[in-house]
Amino acid sequence: MYMKTLTTIIAILMASTCYSEECEIDGKAILWAYDACLWEFETDDTLQPGVIECVEKSEKIMKSVGECEAKRTFKRKICDLAIEYRTEGINQETCMSEDKALGPSVRDGGI
Repeated sequence: MYMKTLTTIIAILMASTCYSEECEIDGKAILWAYDACLWEFETDDTLQPGVIECVEKSEKIMKSVGECEAKRTFKRKICDLAIEYRTEGINQETCMSEDKALGPSVRDGGI
């Protein structure tokens, strides 16, 4: 009985882990966070104090909402800033639906 229960628990955990890893937005949430913070502070300096503080806040978001929802949040922030800066050809719908990185951290796979 114990082994059957343990096997069931492991199967459930594996299924929930696999499900939670699937996301329509590629890349790691922390890299999306860096790109969103770099956009916000209009810099490419990852050691700029404002960027560091922004990323620390972003890590709290990742812990509270999970990786995929955090990526949506950070991508939405980048899209909002791109629209605010009047980036040509960008609107909220197309920006969020495109499956391409908008910042160098996600695009290059690191900072």
